[in-house]
Amino acid sequence: MRNRRVFWQIFPAALLIIVSSILAANWYGTYVIRSFHYQEIKSDIENRAILLRPQINQLLKTDIGHLQEFCREIGRAATTRVTVIAGDGTVLADSSEDPSKMDKHDRRPEIQTAATGKVGTSLRFSKTLGQYMHYVAIPLQTDKPRHGVLRLAVSSAALDAVIASLRKKLLFGIFFIAMIAAGVFYYQARRISNPLEEMKRGAERLARGDTEHPIIIDDSHIPKEMAELSQSLNNMADQVNGRIKIISQQRNELEAVFSSMTEGVIAIGLDHTIIHLNRAAADLFNINHQAVQGLVFEGIMRNSVLRKFVYESLRDDITIIEDLSLMESGQQMTLRAHAHPLNDGENKRMGSLIVLNNQTRINQLENMRQDFVANVSHELKTPITAIRGYVETLLDGAIENREDAEKFLKIIHRQGSRLDAIVDDLLSLARIENTAKENKMELKQEHLCPILETAIQTCSAAAELKNIRVTVKCASDIKAAVNLPMLEQAIINLLTNAVTYSPENSEINLEVTKQEHPDNDETIRISIQDHGPGISNEHQKRIFERFYRCDKARSRAHGGTGLGLAIVKHIANCHNGTVEVISQPEHGSVFSLILPTMQG
Repeated sequence: MRNRRVFWQIFPAALLIIVSSILAANWYGTYVIRSFHYQEIKSDIENRAILLRPQINQLLKTDIGHLQEFCREIGRAATTRVTVIAGDGTVLADSSEDPSKMDKHDRRPEIQTAATGKVGTSLRFSKTLGQYMHYVAIPLQTDKPRHGVLRLAVSSAALDAVIASLRKKLLFGIFFIAMIAAGVFYYQARRISNPLEEMKRGAERLARGDTEHPIIIDDSHIPKEMAELSQSLNNMADQVNGRIKIISQQRNELEAVFSSMTEGVIAIGLDHTIIHLNRAAADLFNINHQAVQGLVFEGIMRNSVLRKFVYESLRDDITIIEDLSLMESGQQMTLRAHAHPLNDGENKRMGSLIVLNNQTRINQLENMRQDFVANVSHELKTPITAIRGYVETLLDGAIENREDAEKFLKIIHRQGSRLDAIVDDLLSLARIENTAKENKMELKQEHLCPILETAIQTCSAAAELKNIRVTVKCASDIKAAVNLPMLEQAIINLLTNAVTYSPENSEINLEVTKQEHPDNDETIRISIQDHGPGISNEHQKRIFERFYRCDKARSRAHGGTGLGLAIVKHIANCHNGTVEVISQPEHGSVFSLILPTMQG
C-alpha cells in the first residue's frame, strides 16, 4: 500500500468518522420516528375499526343493501378507505371502488391474519388507488373470525412527506455540522502535519547536501517528541555538514586531478564494473564519462585487446605495463597502458586502476618527422649529388670539350634551379605557417574571377605545350574574404599539378560555386578537375604532407618539389577554410578549396 502523508491519514479518517456517525444517527432517528408513527397510525386505524365493527355487523344482519353507501359516507368523512370482506374473500362493500369489480381479497396478508382472530396489518402499494396504503384488518366477529373481515386503510403519502422533509432537514444539518467539523479537524491535522512536513523538507535538504539551513519550527504548540526530533535533526545536520565539507573538498581535489590529466584513467572493480572514468578516457573511446559509472566494463569496452589487458590486471596483484594496439572508430590507436592494484581504506583489493597514455599522435608525428627528414634529405641530396658529379667530371677534363661542358653546365644549372625551388617552397611554407600562427593574415573582400584569370595566364604556357584547354565557370559577382597573393599561389599550385599530370589534348575544368549551409553560413568552393591518372584512397589522406608522393618515380619524372599541395593546405587554413580531394584511379581528380565568404 502506498504511503500517505500524516495530514491525509488524520483529516479524511476523522471527517469520515464524523460524517458516518451523523449519517448513522440520521438513519436510526428516521427509522425510530417512522416506526413510531406507523405504530400510532396502526393503533388509530385499529380503534376506528373497532368502533365501526358493531354498525357493520348490524347492517349485515338487517340492511345489507345500505352497507355500500354507509362505507362510502364513513370513508369520505374519516378520509379512510373502508372495506368489508366476506369469509370467502368476496368484497361486500368498499368506500373507494365498486365491490362487484374487485377481486377476492382472501390472499391479502392482513386478511389472512385477521381470519385467524388477530389484528392484521400491511404496508404496500395499492393498484386500485395507485399509492402506498397502510392496511389494518380485524375480524367482524371475534368468536367467528373466518365469517368476515373489516379492513380500514389510510394513505402513507402524508407520513412519507413528513419523513422526507425531516430527512432533508437532517441532511442539511449533517452537511453544516460536517463543514464545521471539517474545519476544526483540518486545523488540528495541519497543526500536527506541518511540523512533520517541515522536518521532512529539512531532511531532504540535508540529503541533497544543504546543511546550511537549520529546521526552524515553532515548538510552542507541538508535542515534545516532535520538538526533540527537530532538534536532533539540526544537530545531525551540523555534524554531517562538517563531514560533507571535508569529503567534498577531497572529492573536488581528486576530480580536478583526474579531469586535468591528459592520460585516460579507468577504475574497475573486481566485479568488472566501472568505478570511475575520467574525461580523457571518455574522449579516448568516445563515450559519456558520467553515464558509464557503475556499468559492466564488457558492455562499454568491446575491444578484445583492451579487455584481455583488464582481465590480466584484475587477476594478478601486480603492476602491469603494456603497449596496446587497438582499432577504435575505424582508426588504428596505440596506447601505453599501466595497470595498478586498487585497494580500499582497509587495504583490501577492490579492483584495478588503468592509466592509458595515447601514443598514436606521438607515433604519427615521429613517423612524419622521419618521413620528412628522409624526403628532405632525398630531395636535397639528389640535385646536390648530380651537381657534384658533373662538377667533378668537368674538373677531370670534360671542361676542355666545349660541347660536353655546355651540356654538363646546363644540367648543373637545372639542378641548382631545382634546389632553389625547394628552398623557396620551404621558405614560403614556413612564412605561411608563421603568418597563420601569429594571425597576421590580412583578408579583404575580393572578386574571384580576376584571381582565376591571373592563375590561368600563369599556367597557360605549360598547358599550351600539352594542348590542354582550361575552362572557367565563375559568376562575375562572386566575392570572398581572401589574401589575394596567397590565394593566387594556391590556385596556381593546383593548376600546375593538374596540367602536369593530365594527358595531352585533355581538358581542365575550373569552377567556382556558392554553397548555403543550415547554420546560415555561406562558403565558396573553388574546384579544379583534371583527367589525369587519379589517386587511390590510401594516398588521399597524406598527399597534403610535405614531400609526400604517391608514385615517387613518376612524380620526380614530372619535376616539382613535393611541397605544392602542403602549401595549398596551409593557405586554406590561413583563410579559415579547407582543401579536399575526390579521386579514383584512372578517372582523374577534383581538388577543391572551400573558403568562407566573410571574415571569421
